Amino acid sequence: MPAHRLSHWLLLTCLVILWGSAFAFAKIAVETVAPEWTMAGRLLTGAALLLTCLLVAGTRLPRNGRAWGWLIALALVGNIAPFFTISWGQQHISSALAGILIGFTPLATLLIARAFVPGEFITPFRLAGFIVGFAGLAIVVGPGALLDVVTASGGDARLAQGAVLAGAFFFACNNVMARLVPDMPLLAKSSGVMLAGALMGTVIASTMTPPTALLEASAASLLGVAGLGIFSTGLAAIVFFRLIDRAGPTFVSLTNYLVPVFAALTGYLVFGEELRAGVLGGFALILAGIALSEWRHNNGR
Repeated sequence: MPAHRLSHWLLLTCLVILWGSAFAFAKIAVETVAPEWTMAGRLLTGAALLLTCLLVAGTRLPRNGRAWGWLIALALVGNIAPFFTISWGQQHISSALAGILIGFTPLATLLIARAFVPGEFITPFRLAGFIVGFAGLAIVVGPGALLDVVTASGGDARLAQGAVLAGAFFFACNNVMARLVPDMPLLAKSSGVMLAGALMGTVIASTMTPPTALLEASAASLLGVAGLGIFSTGLAAIVFFRLIDRAGPTFVSLTNYLVPVFAALTGYLVFGEELRAGVLGGFALILAGIALSEWRHNNGR
């Protein structure tokens, strides 16, 4: 695979910002909006945005069953399944521990991509870089999270860890599936996935909580849902599929190391949350890991 271009790194940075901002938007949204409607609302808003762009661009949604089979599968694997398993898991374990477990996504992506995506190789530099990056993530979320993996007791805690790990696996599968999806226009692909996810997410949310509950939501929370939909879901989907097509799933999976750092910085700047010194040290280690994983591009396999 050729060396990653500057445009790839810019798209990766953009995706980290869009996904990283989701934590701030979600914190505002869930104050008065149920988690299931936060999920459905972000998908509905993202779908509305992308379908509008689709109409303006004069592009059509796919019209064959095979394409829609892929789009529905991507919506299930990339949105519905991980959102559900991770949300359930976070009811029983800390956010820091969840962050550690989701950090397995890049390693899982590396293994799956090696089997299904031509040109994706597991090199010593790449494997070492991902391990160093994971160590940096562990420092960012705090060493206590690693201890929780070992000391967690009770069936719910163990099942919760498994649920979050399942979410990480779903994300990894989605990274690879997005690269293998049949060729179609970028807007058609991202809009189709978002529409399928919005329809399924709305059905799921409606069975859990009546839609009338949204009438009691505050304006701030509704704006938080809108921010999630517009930036962290709709626009992020366009950037995600573009980057997957140009740079591959393993490169995109590096976002799972960088997003927690951006989220911590956002929490500090927007909400005045404590910024631990370990965040900056962990970030430096993550960057070192990324540099190591990309070393192969300049020095051969």
